[in-house]
Amino acid sequence: MNGGELIYSLFSIDGIMRWKIEKIKRNCVEVVTEKDLKNLLEQKKMFNFYWGIAPTGPFHLGYLISLCKLHDLIEVGGKATILIADLHAYLDDKKTPWEEMEIRSKYIEKCLKLLLREKTNKIRFVRGSDFQLSKDYIADTLKLSGYVTAKRAIRAASEVVRIREAPLISSLLYPIMQNVDIKYLDAELVLGGIDQRHIYTLGREVLPKIGWKKPVCIFTPLLTSLKRKGKMSASKPETHITLHENEKVLAYKIKKAYCPPKKVENNPIMEIVRYILFPLFKKIEIKGRDEIITYESVDKLINDYKKNSIHPLDLKKSIIHYVNQLIEPVREYFVKNSDFFSEIKESMKKSGYKFF
Repeated sequence: MNGGELIYSLFSIDGIMRWKIEKIKRNCVEVVTEKDLKNLLEQKKMFNFYWGIAPTGPFHLGYLISLCKLHDLIEVGGKATILIADLHAYLDDKKTPWEEMEIRSKYIEKCLKLLLREKTNKIRFVRGSDFQLSKDYIADTLKLSGYVTAKRAIRAASEVVRIREAPLISSLLYPIMQNVDIKYLDAELVLGGIDQRHIYTLGREVLPKIGWKKPVCIFTPLLTSLKRKGKMSASKPETHITLHENEKVLAYKIKKAYCPPKKVENNPIMEIVRYILFPLFKKIEIKGRDEIITYESVDKLINDYKKNSIHPLDLKKSIIHYVNQLIEPVREYFVKNSDFFSEIKESMKKSGYKFF
């Protein structure tokens, strides 16, 4: 290899690394830490990562931010595992009763596979109960709990778990088990919403104390409620869009959603465009009164919105088509399998979840 070829080779390797890191960081709130991420990518062409979802309430649009990031991680060499955390759904203040874990896990898994389509073949699906009841897992959970105070466990779980005034023991087990999962899923990187930060920060602190490696952590934003305050909530149908929403309700919810002119921050419609639609569709057409503008850059769309060049109602009407296209396979499945869907709704009602 001559000097020119060597320089080209080094430049190419460096360029690929920069591309991978930027791809992973795109639409993320935080990477903990970027140095650890770079080290992982340098050491391994392929790495293991996981994302977990507790099968509690209705599957809504908010979960798609993590699924978009899951696509990015697969593209840069990640081997994906999706954990359907059925036991965690019970540990979280019994949001899912013990006897309802199976039906709700089937529901969540079906939604995921209908959304992911051909990507499903590249993903390993695991139930928490498949391994979390084993003797070794329980022993490791007890071992790790010896390094976590009750106060620290409550703090770790506070943004994810429903904490009572007198916290349940299950609430304290929740963040500890979530970090034990890292070992049993052989994960070098974990993906979660920013509400998971305290849980995985706890893991990075205590896992090395029992000789386990701390993971790289990727945190994505949470979708703002359609009603402006807080995040989309599975327990509040007026705040979210389910993945089986009928077309009329979908259009109604989007048209009624909080979307002030010029304002991008904490704007649920702009967040749907930025974090879900652009990563999946690559370009968006906005139909105004006099013209149709095709945006191939989300930054250009955001800048035009800030300048009031896009009317909020035009933005809303335009994205209804894209969201509908996205969720249509899920909706059609549950229409065709109405008995299964009725069973799911009956299960959800037992926990107070409502469908719009």
